[in-house]
Amino acid sequence: MRPWRGRRRLSRADGRGARPRGWGGVLRRPTGQDRTAWNNSLTFITVAGESGRRRHFRWVLRHRRPAEEVAKPRRFLSWFQWRQLLAAAGGWALSIATASALAVVGWYGHATHWTFGFGGDHAHHAEHAAQPAVDHDAATASADDGTVRFPSREALERSGIEVVPVEKRPVVSELACNGVVAYDERRIAQLSTRVPGSIWRVEKRLGDHVRKGDVLLVIDSQDVGRLKAEFLNALVAYESRREQYAILEEVKSAVMGRQLREAKALLREARNHLTNAEQALVNLGFEVTIKEYETLDDDTRAARIRTLGLPPAMVAGLDSALVTSNLLPLYAPFNGIVVGREAVVGEVIEAAKPIFEVADVSTMLLVLNVSKEDADKVAIGQPVRFRPDGSETDFTSRITWISTEVNEETRTLEVRAEVDNLAGAADGETRHALRAHTFGSGRIEIDRRGTAVVVPRTSVQWDGSRWVVFVPAGEVAFTARPVEPGVRIGDAVEIANDVATDPQITHVVAAGSHVLKSQILLERMEKGAL
Repeated sequence: MRPWRGRRRLSRADGRGARPRGWGGVLRRPTGQDRTAWNNSLTFITVAGESGRRRHFRWVLRHRRPAEEVAKPRRFLSWFQWRQLLAAAGGWALSIATASALAVVGWYGHATHWTFGFGGDHAHHAEHAAQPAVDHDAATASADDGTVRFPSREALERSGIEVVPVEKRPVVSELACNGVVAYDERRIAQLSTRVPGSIWRVEKRLGDHVRKGDVLLVIDSQDVGRLKAEFLNALVAYESRREQYAILEEVKSAVMGRQLREAKALLREARNHLTNAEQALVNLGFEVTIKEYETLDDDTRAARIRTLGLPPAMVAGLDSALVTSNLLPLYAPFNGIVVGREAVVGEVIEAAKPIFEVADVSTMLLVLNVSKEDADKVAIGQPVRFRPDGSETDFTSRITWISTEVNEETRTLEVRAEVDNLAGAADGETRHALRAHTFGSGRIEIDRRGTAVVVPRTSVQWDGSRWVVFVPAGEVAFTARPVEPGVRIGDAVEIANDVATDPQITHVVAAGSHVLKSQILLERMEKGAL
């Protein structure tokens, strides 16, 4: 086998040959050779490979070293390691120098009150720095009796403390809830026709005020013409059967009884057909009676039934020779406002399709959502105050209906109240303040008591162990008096115990009471009582 002629460096840190890197063999040292011969000669190395085969490599030394150099100890750090160490030391030195410079600047700035000797008030600041820091406006508090005293009236005014009188008013417990304005279901109607056809004329627009019986639109339907014709034909047939029966009745002694009975049956049948034809027109909304048409001749009957149901003002503008008998008007069922319209002239509509919506907005519904925790507190007849969003007017009413179930989505109880929506009239037109689908906040009065003493909610403070209010104890002093908060009435709260019954307590601190509380707590902390 040809020996390997490449150069391969071996590690000889222990003075003897070690195995080459990447091989598992053992380097065998020839016997009988000293250190110098080992370093300066060419040697054959036998290495046992992983495959078990023995291979021979020649180790060629790149440099010959004397034996004395081999015996010298190895250097501790290389030049590259010394350079890294010096760079790290320089970085630490720069950081320490920067921190020291900042510390010096901070100390000097604090000593000169950050003027650094360039301002003319250095001596003035130094003089005040030598004195202890004293706030001349600070109040002094006594933790024993809860009294806070200000050094002067000017200091009291600068603290922002406001003293208000104690009020006496009826105590009303109210339940706050959200609500929405809605139409009354009993006063809103979605109108549609009962036969298909096309829109012939539209009389009212969106937002128009209508009265009961006003025509909203007129449709042209072939079914209407057919029913009118059937009514006239049934009327003629009935009259014919009636005349035949009358003739037979006069000569009943000369005719057979069977003929008389058949004539009477045919008369009754004709009467039934006439009644059915009349009822078909009434079901469409026409006001028609058999008695009204019995006394008329055929031409008059045809002329009257052609424009049946149309208002006289509309009939006056029509050509009686050209007008069709297929017209069917749609009437307003009550007084109200048109709040919905889905109709244009010439549109083909189907039966039962809503095309007009009329609502009576003189009375609206307040739909309030009460939390299920307060469901037991509401009852029918309780007063209600409702304020729409963006309005400053309150609307009053009483609960008229309470739902028997809780809403599955909101988990609230629905409560309703009717409210009058006639705000007034201007320029002959009635105006309505409430509008449907308007959100707002409502208050339900659940309890009413007698007169009680109330103070602003900002006056009652918690000093860590009790509720207190601060009452004047002189011109610049205030004393904490314990109270028992009661019912909250808007921005006020009811108070009980001796403060409510003491006639000498007429004023309390409102705005700024938290300043007095903080002063008492600070005094307790300094004495270790808190």
